[in-house]
Amino acid sequence: MFYEVDTQRINQQLDYLMRCTQVLQKTSASLREQNEVAFFAVSRALHIAIECVIDAGDALIDGFIMRDPGGYSDIIDILEDEKVIPKEGAIRLKRWIQIRDRLVRRYVEVSEEELDQELKEVAVFQECVTWIRSYLKQELGEAYTYGSIQEN
Repeated sequence: MFYEVDTQRINQQLDYLMRCTQVLQKTSASLREQNEVAFFAVSRALHIAIECVIDAGDALIDGFIMRDPGGYSDIIDILEDEKVIPKEGAIRLKRWIQIRDRLVRRYVEVSEEELDQELKEVAVFQECVTWIRSYLKQELGEAYTYGSIQEN
């Protein structure tokens, strides 16, 4: 079967996700010092990291013609069902989907302490990059290289 997978878009999202995780790693110590700039940087980086996972997952679902998602959590369910991400990873990513809602809609309720606690689970974003790239390599074969599909 021929798939039209936008690997360039997916890789851009994954690269940006890695940038977010780097920001999170660099600002986590400042957050513990109750640095307001770090608080806003961490809040935004977490929000964008979650969006990157959602966008990359949505592009995979579209490209590989998987079932249509009904929402953000459903994107994670589909990626789990299609063996893109493991069950434990899906559980952890769904937790981030819930946190996303707080960061976007109830941001005044989010505290430095809460963000500091959540930062202990950011490794799942780096793992997600690995899972998605492994899936692309598995499904697209040698034609897939990090960054794009090679032209023949």
